[in-house]
Amino acid sequence: MELWDFAALTYYRVLDLFSGSLNRLAIAELELEPGQAVLDIGCGTGGSISALAEAVGPEGRVVAMDASPRMVAVARKRARKWPNVEVRQADACTTDHGAGEFDAAIAFGAFSAMPDVPAALANAADALRPGGRLFVFDMRLVKKTRTTRFLRAAYRRIAGFSGADVVAELRKVFGQVEPVFAVEGETTTVVMARKVTGTATRSAGTPSRPAG
Repeated sequence: MELWDFAALTYYRVLDLFSGSLNRLAIAELELEPGQAVLDIGCGTGGSISALAEAVGPEGRVVAMDASPRMVAVARKRARKWPNVEVRQADACTTDHGAGEFDAAIAFGAFSAMPDVPAALANAADALRPGGRLFVFDMRLVKKTRTTRFLRAAYRRIAGFSGADVVAELRKVFGQVEPVFAVEGETTTVVMARKVTGTATRSAGTPSRPAG
């Protein structure tokens, strides 16, 4: 957690400057409309809050969440001008976001850095209504190259990377998972997942766990 608190005060401020194109892509792919509810998983310092709030309008709802107290503190300051935005401090691996409360969700560079990727994805799926969409931009280090081997080792040491393949785990949970681009990058992936009616989001006997 200390790593992400430090990041909130340093390089995340710089990354936010380059988030505009990714936000626009996510909003277009999700086909967000006024009045919808959207969940921002691992929101960091809130670089997507204003774009999401504008997309769903004052009658819509945005919930942004992150486990880092400092990330959340910065995001809450950015959300002050949006009365329909709530910023929560919560662990996506253990938090029940509310069953079927959201039309859509985004996660930028979030799931791969979580210690329990399957649990975080199950909680995300539970939060979506049938037909709900999840836009994911994340690290994917499955190709056997010198670059990916180096990054896997560094990512594990720096951020606690578990080695889970986010795309493979998404396919276990969601009814549809499709790449946004025809050609996937060597180290990153951009996909859209959709919760279809009847999709089982959680193994039997594995209930949602409250935060804390």
